[in-house]
Amino acid sequence: MIEIDGSYLEGGGQVLRTSVSLSAITKKSIRVYNIRKGREKPGLKPQHLEGIKAAARICNAEISGAELNSMEIVFKPNDIRGGFYEIDTKTAGAITLILQILVPIGIYAKEPLRLDIKGGTAVHFSPTILYFEDVFCYYMKRMGIEIKVDIKKHGFYPIGGGRVSVIINPGILNPVDFLECGQLKRVSVFALSSEKLRNARVAERLITGFQNVYLEAQFKYKYVDTDSPGCFIHSTGVFENCIIGIDGLGEKGKPAEKIGKEVAEGLKKILNNPCCFDEYMLDQIIPYIALTTNATGKSISVRFSELTLHTQTNIWVVKQFLPVEFEIKEKILKCFKK
Repeated sequence: MIEIDGSYLEGGGQVLRTSVSLSAITKKSIRVYNIRKGREKPGLKPQHLEGIKAAARICNAEISGAELNSMEIVFKPNDIRGGFYEIDTKTAGAITLILQILVPIGIYAKEPLRLDIKGGTAVHFSPTILYFEDVFCYYMKRMGIEIKVDIKKHGFYPIGGGRVSVIINPGILNPVDFLECGQLKRVSVFALSSEKLRNARVAERLITGFQNVYLEAQFKYKYVDTDSPGCFIHSTGVFENCIIGIDGLGEKGKPAEKIGKEVAEGLKKILNNPCCFDEYMLDQIIPYIALTTNATGKSISVRFSELTLHTQTNIWVVKQFLPVEFEIKEKILKCFKK
């Protein structure tokens, strides 16, 4: 059994999510302790709990400690199955963080993994569902994995109420280097807001703030019905060989124009120094390039914008499961087999 200290480095949910995924894939039992010890409210929260329970159902795992606020779990996996699973956080727990646990597992299932997940679609400290669809799924497709996303309803904090259907098709991860961006093809920005905020013109103001920094961007905005009021702005820079994404969520008391401006500045900073992975995508891709390198024996190199604690944490976790090493030089990360 592999022992994982959940307080290591970033000390949040990342350690737990990646550990459960790799446990299911490698069929190595785990004990994760000090879960989210680095957080103000440590232990399992609804999104972690529901994600782990779903993973256990998918791979018929024996599990103990799967309770709200638990600081320790034991997870003993069996064979991964596909099929249909419903998951409900009953909160605004981030749907994309549940997907971080389940997508890697689905790649190794015997048949397509079909998920119906209820929770938050745009939640602080997690990727938005549009980032998942436009950026994450793009890179999965480049590596040979097809994921279909159908956003039924958006959900914001505190009630949530969002609903997303996702199909992960099993496949073989292909070794692909991501080093050269190629030419910039387009910059797009999309603002989404609750219908309750239409009178305040929140979506339009998010776009205005973005355009004050980056006028050339193609833009769209939309108002939708949600259980809790909220908004976010999603921007992408699409190159010949990669895609960069920067998002911003609405905050009470913070002008929408300022949020749009900050997102545009963040995207423009990366566009001025092109790389294939923004800081948010880099930590998410780590398990996939490690699994690919382990299976094929081929090294994978990627050019990135910024090395975060999340990325360093994920590197440490995958090395507990797989015989791979990582080398980082001048904004290029290389994964190779030991």
